Amino acid sequence: MDKRQHEDRRQKPTPPISRYTFVGRRRKTRRSNELDNYYVDKYEWHLLFVTSLIMIFCVLDAYLTLKILQLGGSEENLLMSFFIQKNLVLTLIVRLFVTVAASVFLIIHKNFRLFGAIKTNRLIYLVFCIYSILVLYEVYSFVLITGI
Repeated sequence: MDKRQHEDRRQKPTPPISRYTFVGRRRKTRRSNELDNYYVDKYEWHLLFVTSLIMIFCVLDAYLTLKILQLGGSEENLLMSFFIQKNLVLTLIVRLFVTVAASVFLIIHKNFRLFGAIKTNRLIYLVFCIYSILVLYEVYSFVLITGI
C-alpha cells in the first residue's frame, strides 16, 4: 500500500527554476537516462565564482573603456561605439544586464550540450577567458596612453 499523499515529483524532470532552486539538494542527475540536458537545484561553487568574476570583469571593462575614451582613445567595436555615442549610461546598463542575464542562463543550463557537442558549462570558462584577455588588453592600452 502506497502511503504517499502527494504525486511523486520524480516522475517529472527538474524544471530550470523552481521553489527548490538554490535550496534543493539536487546537484547532479540521479537517473541513468539523464546523462545530458538536465537541471539541478544547487550549482558548483567554482561555476558561481567564475560567473562572479565575469560580472566583475564586465564592470571593469566598462570602467576602463570610459577612461580610455576620456584620454583620447577609441572604441574599436563598431556596434558599441555607435551605442556609446547615442547614450552612454543606457549602453553601460544594457551591457551589464546582458552579461548578467547570459551568465545566469549559462549557469542554469550548465548540464546541457550545445549542438549536441559542447557542454554549456565550458562556455562559462570560455567567456571568462575572453573577458580576461579583453581586460588585460585594456589595462595595457590604459598604461600606454597614460604612460604609467
